Amino acid sequence: MVHSTHKIFFLLLGITLTLGCSSKLLVAHHEEPIIEVRVYKVAEGKMDEWERFFHDKLVEPQEKAGIKILTAYRTLGDEDLFVWSRQFSSKANMAKERAAFYESDLWKTTLRPELEEKGFLEKVQIVYTVRPSKGASRGQDSIQKQH
Repeated sequence: MVHSTHKIFFLLLGITLTLGCSSKLLVAHHEEPIIEVRVYKVAEGKMDEWERFFHDKLVEPQEKAGIKILTAYRTLGDEDLFVWSRQFSSKANMAKERAAFYESDLWKTTLRPELEEKGFLEKVQIVYTVRPSKGASRGQDSIQKQH
């Protein structure tokens, strides 16, 4: 009986070590999400209309394309600046997720023409594209749970 207990113990230990090693390999090959921060200079007097357009028409199609909208807000110092961020699943998937949105019929035939016609934006700037810092992951988890 003692002999079979030791066999079971070592078998379970071997399985645990094997799974632990393979899970570390999986984690090592996992790519983290990429966050893109964008700053838009909105045409004077059009911020309210732009915000409605952004939230009502641009968020859902991007999220369907795999791009998660994280934040969107006005700035304190300049009431015509609109800052927002979005998250791509990984660096490897960025081009595919962008294409799913920007090459869609909805973007090409409806959203982009409407955006240009209304003249909302004077300037579009991508501030930076980053990975979340390691220390920020705890904060991100709590933020994501709130949404």
